[in-house]
Amino acid sequence: MKLSYKRLLNLFIITLTMGLSACGGGSDERPVTPPPPPPPPVEVDYQAIIDRTISSEIPGVILLVETPKKKFSGSAGVSDRESQLPMKVSDVMPTASGGKKMIALLAVQLAEEGLLNLDDTLSTWIDNDILMQIEHSELITLRQLLSHTSGISNFSDVNDGNAYLELLMAEPEVLKTDIDFLSLAYNQPASFLPGKGFEYSNSGFALVGLILDKVLGMHHSVEMRNRFFGPLNMTSTYYRGAEASQGDFISGYVTTENGEAINSKPFLTHVSQANAPVVSSVEDMAVFLKALVTDDSFVSDSVRNEMFGEDNLIIQGANEKSGLGIYVATVNGNTVYAHAGLTYGYYSQSLYIKEADTSIVVFFNCGKAGVNQCITGLDNLVQLVLSKNITQ
Repeated sequence: MKLSYKRLLNLFIITLTMGLSACGGGSDERPVTPPPPPPPPVEVDYQAIIDRTISSEIPGVILLVETPKKKFSGSAGVSDRESQLPMKVSDVMPTASGGKKMIALLAVQLAEEGLLNLDDTLSTWIDNDILMQIEHSELITLRQLLSHTSGISNFSDVNDGNAYLELLMAEPEVLKTDIDFLSLAYNQPASFLPGKGFEYSNSGFALVGLILDKVLGMHHSVEMRNRFFGPLNMTSTYYRGAEASQGDFISGYVTTENGEAINSKPFLTHVSQANAPVVSSVEDMAVFLKALVTDDSFVSDSVRNEMFGEDNLIIQGANEKSGLGIYVATVNGNTVYAHAGLTYGYYSQSLYIKEADTSIVVFFNCGKAGVNQCITGLDNLVQLVLSKNITQ
């Protein structure tokens, strides 16, 4: 606890007085008046905050804030505009890129077990008919895919994102997988030589998905369930598309530039992507991230070091660095582990503050539109909640 100069001075005077009394100060000895107790901490009304967040572009919000002393779980707005069904804390939705840290963890664990090598090039696992359509593929390593340093074109940016959107909307009842989305990046120019820059690329994680399948001899969702969802009791989490039979998720909305709200759920239900793998709840996302950072029975120190050890982080700014599937920020001397996820109709953010042992997870059922109120609304909410939980 940081003490003010005045408080330190008062404590010094009291200590000095007590010391003189103990030595025998004479018959005029006076009792020492203890300092007044510190004022109680101001309670944050998180429910009022998320209630105010709801707008024409933000249908619903779920917020989890869990500290060693208190836990808040609350929701506001609706999970479905048509039925006006109230949003519930237990509702689940696609977490988009928020699941990249799960994919990265699986890859690093398999490397630790000797089933793959993070520094092997793609030709170790990927067929030549794919490699010949990816520039510099002979130089790209698995580690570079996981760290966004491969230079491979991001499939969700091709043709200003229109190619990705068209693929999502085509035949929504048909399952689409990593290979379908990766094909959008074929024969696109690389952003830089492998290892010579940083650029976020969903294509890299699509390739990771294919590699994991090859190493495991089955879809990697099976191993994620065995290693993560089951042991951590993440009962609300499943791999979108590949495990569609495991559950359902709430509606998500894209607000167009003319103000029309489109429900994107039908276009995402049968999509299976390693770059945006899981449907989950705020509770489960908090459990996973905290376990990743703190639970030695779940993740070994060597795996943590590969994913976000200081020597393996890439500097992104004055106070932010990136690892394998995760970002690490320093805020007022506090270490914050995080990864957001944004897709059509859904926006999520998960954070864990190490020094405060505090988890923060936010879900919005909106995202990606000409109107940016959804994005700024979640970002502002996260910054506000973060500021209330950072130790000084």
